[in-house]
Amino acid sequence: MKPREQLIKDGIINENKEVSYAFIASFYKDQLKKFNEIGIGKHTEFGVRVTEKLIKITKDRLKQLRPMSKV
Repeated sequence: MKPREQLIKDGIINENKEVSYAFIASFYKDQLKKFNEIGIGKHTEFGVRVTEKLIKITKDRLKQLRPMSKV
């Protein structure tokens, strides 16, 4: 695990050790990219089937987070 100072520098947590909105938004952005690369009907490395609904939900969550982050 990275030291606290590095986590803060990377934007993963803030001074209060809270996970940043930017980090969470980045996670959803990466997931969306992965789902699009895998393709509808195929499975992730964890056995989750990629569906149009999963992609839509991920996009909606990312839209909810964007006003609170700088992603």
